[in-house]
Amino acid sequence: MNYVEINNFSLKQYNTLRIESNAKIIVFPLNNNGVREIYQKYSDSKIIILGNGSNILLSKDYYDDSYTFLSFKMMDNINYYDSQIYCEAGTPLSKLSWFALEHGFKGYEFLEDVPGSMGGAIIMNAGTYKDNIGQLVECINYYDITQDEIIIERVSSQDFERRKSKWTDSNSIILSSQLSASEGQKVSNYEDIIDNLFLIKKKRYLKQPRNYPNAGSVFKRPSLNGEDFYIWKLFEELGLRGYQKNGAMISDKHPGFIVNVNNAKSEDVLFLINLAREKVKKRFGIELELEWKII
Repeated sequence: MNYVEINNFSLKQYNTLRIESNAKIIVFPLNNNGVREIYQKYSDSKIIILGNGSNILLSKDYYDDSYTFLSFKMMDNINYYDSQIYCEAGTPLSKLSWFALEHGFKGYEFLEDVPGSMGGAIIMNAGTYKDNIGQLVECINYYDITQDEIIIERVSSQDFERRKSKWTDSNSIILSSQLSASEGQKVSNYEDIIDNLFLIKKKRYLKQPRNYPNAGSVFKRPSLNGEDFYIWKLFEELGLRGYQKNGAMISDKHPGFIVNVNNAKSEDVLFLINLAREKVKKRFGIELELEWKII
């Protein structure tokens, strides 16, 4: 058997909002064949991939065996050869960023402070406002659930859009990836790389609420009639900055985040999500779209 199964498992440390929730079944694949075996064995249940636990809200206190949670935490190997970095789906983006730095490759600094792991990053083309993972990926290894087949595929920039990719809505699971690490990206002294890495990290820390658990930006950047809007400005005008429901709060530092200030429950977070959506729709006529996935 190429995976580990654990029963009656606490998911609190497996979601970055630190919501209390428990699962009847969680499985940890050890390799690509393990992923395939899991989808064959648990095909009658709803399989939920946790990734690094960011960008999700666990809405139930307990998930019975009609759900199977899958974590890639045991598939986080990363290597370098043939001018490429190879990393498995469970590789944290921060680990990838430091690995590239240690080998002298620039262009990965922006990933150090992006929450999540490699598989989820490819699915949603994770990154910052200026940079994204799609700029670096050259080849992807994924499991096609429908065909029950493991596929290796070269990729191009056309496979990625802002916060989505070719695999976002496909019935497939990212297993590993190959990323660019050419001589043109290599530097003889990595002092400039590490300076840039910490500069990016500092800017994000100054803007974002890192003192409380959160799951990243709640909503995608909205647009209406071709005009883009900033979530924080909309919420500021509506007086939502710092608005609190029990243990959950719309961050007073950056209203684009909902934070867990005191043992928040999922219903508290959902209340704030729905409140924000209703107020923005009523005042501005804008439909807010979730960045998160509610499970």
